[in-house]
Amino acid sequence: MMSHLKDPTTQYYTGEYPKQKQPTPGIQAKMTPVPDCGEKTYVGSGRLKDRKALVTGGDSGIGRAAAIAYAREGADVAISYLPVDRRRRSGCEKDH
Repeated sequence: MMSHLKDPTTQYYTGEYPKQKQPTPGIQAKMTPVPDCGEKTYVGSGRLKDRKALVTGGDSGIGRAAAIAYAREGADVAISYLPVDRRRRSGCEKDH
């Protein structure tokens, strides 16, 4: 039997997260706890070697996680995004 395997349901934080005190879209670095996009935890296996990927919105959140995963899998990754202040000025995002 494989006793060295750990139950993944007990490996991560299961308590309550504090309310975030910043308007949306939030700045990822200011979140508590800081989200894990796979920078240190994801290990690729080369499944996308010699492939190309274009990730939009890759500065944070799911876009950042996807860009990291594609790169770790061996893809050449191009990332594009608009900083929050430019999104508002360009009309890409409504001001509330």
